[in-house]
Amino acid sequence: MADLSFGTQLVTLRDIFNEQFFIVPDYQRGYAWEKKQVEELLNDIKHLMDDGVNVKHYTGTIVLSQPQPDNISNEYHVVDGQQRLTTLSILLHVLSTHLSDEEKSRFVKKYLWRGGVGSERAVLTLNKDTKQYFENVVITEHQSSTELATLEAHNRLFECKQVIKKWFVAELGGAPLERIKTIRNTIENELGFLVYAPKEDDETGVMFEVINNRGKGLSELEKVKNYLIYCSVKLKAKALRTKIDNGWSEILFNLNTAKKTFTEDEAAFLRYCVTVYFSASKNEGQYGYKLIKERFNLDAAIYDAEKRNAVVQALEAFVEFMKHAALWYARLYGRVHNGLSSELLPVLDKLRGQERHASIMPLFLALTIKLGERPKELTRLLNLVEILNFRVYMAKGITPRNDTGQAELFAHAAQYFHNQGVNGLSKIKLAIYTEEQALEYRLVYFTQFHSPEIKFKQSFMLEQDAYDDDFYAWSGIRYFLMNYEAYLQPNRTIDIDKILKTRAEGKSADYYSVEHVWATNNRSEDNSRAQDRFQKRRLGNFTLLELRINSQLKHGAISEKIDKLCENKASPDVSHLVHVKKMCEDGRATIKELGVRRKGKDYYRDISKFLNDKQEKRYIDFATRRWSTQDYFGYKHILARIKSELISD
Repeated sequence: MADLSFGTQLVTLRDIFNEQFFIVPDYQRGYAWEKKQVEELLNDIKHLMDDGVNVKHYTGTIVLSQPQPDNISNEYHVVDGQQRLTTLSILLHVLSTHLSDEEKSRFVKKYLWRGGVGSERAVLTLNKDTKQYFENVVITEHQSSTELATLEAHNRLFECKQVIKKWFVAELGGAPLERIKTIRNTIENELGFLVYAPKEDDETGVMFEVINNRGKGLSELEKVKNYLIYCSVKLKAKALRTKIDNGWSEILFNLNTAKKTFTEDEAAFLRYCVTVYFSASKNEGQYGYKLIKERFNLDAAIYDAEKRNAVVQALEAFVEFMKHAALWYARLYGRVHNGLSSELLPVLDKLRGQERHASIMPLFLALTIKLGERPKELTRLLNLVEILNFRVYMAKGITPRNDTGQAELFAHAAQYFHNQGVNGLSKIKLAIYTEEQALEYRLVYFTQFHSPEIKFKQSFMLEQDAYDDDFYAWSGIRYFLMNYEAYLQPNRTIDIDKILKTRAEGKSADYYSVEHVWATNNRSEDNSRAQDRFQKRRLGNFTLLELRINSQLKHGAISEKIDKLCENKASPDVSHLVHVKKMCEDGRATIKELGVRRKGKDYYRDISKFLNDKQEKRYIDFATRRWSTQDYFGYKHILARIKSELISD
């Protein structure tokens, strides 16, 4: 390789790849470039070709290390620059497919694969999470591979290849041979890199930590992983390094299974983990990377064996916690239920069906990690968390902000996880209470304080003068109606995932949409009065319907809809939902009673009012039972306590 002294010269790809092998260590994040970054690199190359100036163009910095400089002098670990090197390798592969057989053989041997038949080795080896997919699918022409994309990094690698192939099609135009020569010359000789290759492992660790803090766009979770690797280097803890590498593979795999791989998802995951594990405040949890650097004191541990062992054990324990947390993410969001007790599955389904989780996730992690081997107790407490989440954060108009009381819930989660949950409960006149009972007490109090019974009931009613309010806009309406249907059909499994689908994702046979019984556009010229609009916006005016049925009914009149929905049960157009059948029965009875009346301005409103009154009462009766806290620890004491607090205030 050419002289790789940092900052002294720009090195071309031809020089960088000259008989060298490159390995992306397992501690590095997977391929993260999106379409935008790939296109920016391709645009740079295009500008160089069009400018026609034969000079090296600064393309980026590459930091390498030689972990075994005495044994394998031509093998380097990629400390920084793996995204660009990976993208360029894919670009070189696609370029190779446009070369003659003789040129291609030499080109591939230099940049992509070396070795004899059966012992070929990739010039660039990615980390173990992406190595196999990269080699079998991305930098190969063979289409026989059954390798499936299981990580977000796999999807991005595949997308990168597609973007580059499309770019080549556009660039080759009517003169492919000349254009290929220009593209090849630009990539090989006009892209220039600053390369630095420290040889000491400690120095590499320091470089890695510096790189993380200079604005490279890493997520908070990636920064934490890299800092933990830095710690293992500084502490000379090889076993810790291995546990971090292996643990992070599991964490990323499970986050991918949960479909929580966007930067904001990873940031939230880290925030919940540090909140529970380090008893971090809500504000501290926003800066997980900074918090972790503060909590693990390397300065004192480096020179003291006892302190060093303590820090190493603490780091190992934190990685283990994050592994468990990611696994429960996969169980909740990805429905990975292997090894779980069947009694846990219904409550996991219900929690997944709720669209808001930010305030309860630390509780979820604290409970599942601590009680994972005690499914009966875990099920009971997760059901309480589901009740709390619906009543406080999903019910309409209960809290003024989505994060109301969040700091308090985060503190409860940390206290419970660290066995501090019984503190402060001396006012309860019981001889013995468990950590789980103490947590129940706190969660019931939280629920009743923010969403007392009367306020919860009123959340299902519409104020007649609330002209801008409409239950159709309530984000929790599908979850509510799905639970009501499950209540009416206790012996039938209701697939809660059907309420998570958007119209674009759902097919006509498996998507439930929300339908107006009295359509907003039905006879709008005659029914535009405030009292009519009020009836159309009430909760009782809404049902779930299969999309195939909803699409047929559209803006039909109440009587037309009821006739259609109440047809022979064998008809494919009849809904199988019980609450729809109940609405049909009520509607037919009402229409029969009002049948002698002329269908004037009050006709549809009166039908709607009757149906709304009956349906709304059913909904409220169901909700107060379904999301009641009365079966949990301290319920009566809490009601009396809240009442006395209100009186004293």
